[in-house]
Amino acid sequence: MRETSILEKRRRFPATCGLAAAILTLLLASGCVTTDGPSGNHGSDGSSSGQVDKPKPADQQEQTAQIARLELREKTLQRQIRLLDSKLKAEKVARESLARRFEVAQAAREDAIREVVRIRARIQGMASQAEASAMFAEARVILDRMEEEAYSAQALEDLGLARSYMADGKEALDTGNSGGAAYLFDLIPGVFEGMKKADPRTVKVNVSVATLRESPVSTSRKIDSLNWGDKAEGTEKSGDWFKIRTSSGLTGWLMKSQVQ
Repeated sequence: MRETSILEKRRRFPATCGLAAAILTLLLASGCVTTDGPSGNHGSDGSSSGQVDKPKPADQQEQTAQIARLELREKTLQRQIRLLDSKLKAEKVARESLARRFEVAQAAREDAIREVVRIRARIQGMASQAEASAMFAEARVILDRMEEEAYSAQALEDLGLARSYMADGKEALDTGNSGGAAYLFDLIPGVFEGMKKADPRTVKVNVSVATLRESPVSTSRKIDSLNWGDKAEGTEKSGDWFKIRTSSGLTGWLMKSQVQ
């Protein structure tokens, strides 16, 4: 009987082991039992609770290098900005200095012209009244030509200078200073020659958008639009308006304030 009991236990042992293994497999699959030791503290998703994954050393090095590159880029741009700002300030100072020098030179030239006119008033025989009158007529013709040709900002400035010479010359002629009048009238052809070299009929749009209209009235039909920097040829004037021809052959009217 005892041998029989031992044999039965031996026959039952493999079946018991198989059942225990099946139960253990089910527990592992459901997460109730883990293969970690008792010290492992894991959440239901299998991750360690209360712990943050640390970046790998290679990732840390790349991030550090990227930050260093960005900081270097920022410092380089900052130096460039300071340099450009210094250049702009220097150019502004240079422009202001040049403008002051131009004003001084212009004033000195006008003083010299007035002095010549005064000296000629005291010297007899520099030019007769008839000669001065003839020069006045010639200067008048040239001034009319300048009125027709002047559209650009520089040309209009030259036109203003010629007008001042004409007015001063006429005043000198009327007061009997024929020599001074002749001198002033003789300056006008030189101004005209300088104006012609500067392409006086070419105008350039100096606003973001300039409206080209059918007639010199702000309510007239819009033909087209020109953008800042566009160039055109002036063909006619009417008050505060210029009639222009574009490079494509389109004609219309622009306000003087929209071009230079």
